Amino acid sequence: MKTSTAADERRRKIGGACLVAAPLILLAGDAMRAGAGLRYESLVMMKLSFAVFVGAFLALVHLLRERADRTGLAGGALAIVGCLSGSGIVTATMIRGSLEAAALGEPVSRAIENAMREGGVPSFLFMFPLPGLAFPAGLLVLSAGLLRAKAAPAPAALLLALSGVLFPVGRIPGIEPAILASGVALSASMGWIGWRILTRTAPGWEQTRTAGALGEELTA
Repeated sequence: MKTSTAADERRRKIGGACLVAAPLILLAGDAMRAGAGLRYESLVMMKLSFAVFVGAFLALVHLLRERADRTGLAGGALAIVGCLSGSGIVTATMIRGSLEAAALGEPVSRAIENAMREGGVPSFLFMFPLPGLAFPAGLLVLSAGLLRAKAAPAPAALLLALSGVLFPVGRIPGIEPAILASGVALSASMGWIGWRILTRTAPGWEQTRTAGALGEELTA
């Protein structure tokens, strides 16, 4: 029993910490790029954020297991696929930007593309290894689950949905204000939920049926 309680406590703390930290790291990376032009530092921060987001999404799936299990699993799966995709896309984007900045010229660019093709790596797979839109789609599905299950305050769930809408609106065309607004909404939403998890006791994190519905306590 003690071992189980200790494991529950670790899951609660790690899940809550990931919810608070992941969007803040992503926002910091975006701010480094947009505000100071620190492209390499931004890349490191963004790749780190996608790794931490995995823990954050698993925490949200855990919250939904009682009242919206299938929605939570679907949203979590989409969001985690989006994390893998996002990490690959930001890396490939920096490589492409470095090649363009080097002004190598069309012959060299064609030679690089031909070398990739001969190696069995088409350029479109290199740039988009997995569906990038899975990340915001996962945010939208998770927000719907949180609202339906009442597993988080309604404003926090709505902010999560807003971040899911602004994420592609800003990143696909490169609109920096929308990118930063998405990061702010995501930080506010996940930070709100994560902080409430961190201030709870471990039994409430695991035993929602016997210790009271977790969603009701989170929204109190």
